[in-house]
Amino acid sequence: MKRILLFLLALLAICPLRAQRNTREEIAADIERTGGVHFLYPMDQPAPTPAPKGYKPFYVSHLGRHGARYALGGRVYEEVLAVWTSAQEKDLLTEEGKQFFEEYLAIYPTIARREGILTQKGQAQHRYIASQVYKNYPDVFKGPTRAEAVSTESHRVIVSMFSFLSQLDGLDKDFSFKADYGQPYQAYLLPAVIDSNEEREGEALTKFGRFLSGVLDLDAILARWFTQPGKVVKNKYKFVFDMHTVLSTLDNLDVPVPEHLYQLYTPEERYTLWRVNNYRDYQLLGLSPDTRNLRPKAMKALYEDFVNKAQADWADGVQLRLRFAHDSTLMPFMSLLGINGMGEVVENPFEVENYWRNYDVPMACNLQLIFFKSKKSPEILFQILLNGRETTLPLEMAAPGSFYRWEDFKSITIKSSFDF
Repeated sequence: MKRILLFLLALLAICPLRAQRNTREEIAADIERTGGVHFLYPMDQPAPTPAPKGYKPFYVSHLGRHGARYALGGRVYEEVLAVWTSAQEKDLLTEEGKQFFEEYLAIYPTIARREGILTQKGQAQHRYIASQVYKNYPDVFKGPTRAEAVSTESHRVIVSMFSFLSQLDGLDKDFSFKADYGQPYQAYLLPAVIDSNEEREGEALTKFGRFLSGVLDLDAILARWFTQPGKVVKNKYKFVFDMHTVLSTLDNLDVPVPEHLYQLYTPEERYTLWRVNNYRDYQLLGLSPDTRNLRPKAMKALYEDFVNKAQADWADGVQLRLRFAHDSTLMPFMSLLGINGMGEVVENPFEVENYWRNYDVPMACNLQLIFFKSKKSPEILFQILLNGRETTLPLEMAAPGSFYRWEDFKSITIKSSFDF
């Protein structure tokens, strides 16, 4: 009971600190953050803080998202093209609309029918992440090094996994690995969760609708592109957000993109569109009071996998435990554990962005627990990194640089239910 109380008190202490981040300033510094989960991985990782004296790394436990990909959403590229083509045929495009349509047609052959597929950038991201692990923690790779890796059944996730493994294989002559994917690992990497509480879901959607209408003028946006939007756009909300998806994934592509395409929305509109998407992600994947939070609760199995596999791997001589999945794995897992302050319960939709930022889970997002041991102490420490940067847990820190005690992590009691 004492450990549970300490955990909850630490959670309350850390979350307000995280809220002090200025989201608007972060987005102003890099407008591409408004792409949310489409944001490109920051490939400029700083060197990690060294471990306390006498401690050396010996094991890596990793959870990663697939790398950069084309847009998701059925055939979003084709559906968007159909609307613009119809407007052009009916002579309903504004001058701005005509310019966009011309430039979109130019890049369309490179994106057509590729929804959800990993790009070359996505593969390069995982090679970079693997090389950073190898560079920053060379002691893990001394002598023969074994890795065990698993992924979901998604093709983009599988290719990401093998991009990571192939990089380590090229760097370390004594490296060997076992890799697998598919249904056996879905139970903890991507559990099937359906919230059957229709009344609560309905309330959440109503609340979301009120939030949307208060912050976004869809008609003003469409009027810049079409002279008579109602004649070509059947669902204003869907079309505007489909266009935002297309815009947000431009940086993921492997081809040059005309600069004008990035200017389709004003910076303020991009910020507002991000706020709406971010709030919806929080509703579905965070500890939102709007829903029953079944997905974060389902991540208890992933937490147990981190704990149980570590003990087994140390006994079996495995130095790297690698898991590859999706943003819909990382966000609820981070919420469940309070990583990066994402365990906050926020009632006011306008305050969500101060605690929850989906751009913290970009393409190729990864969470790494780097384990350290000392000949002079039986206490095992681990350093936690989010996207190669030191982050926080709602636990007492053992040393500066996001070092925590493994025994404390193992003692976290995951609540069996969330009551709001």
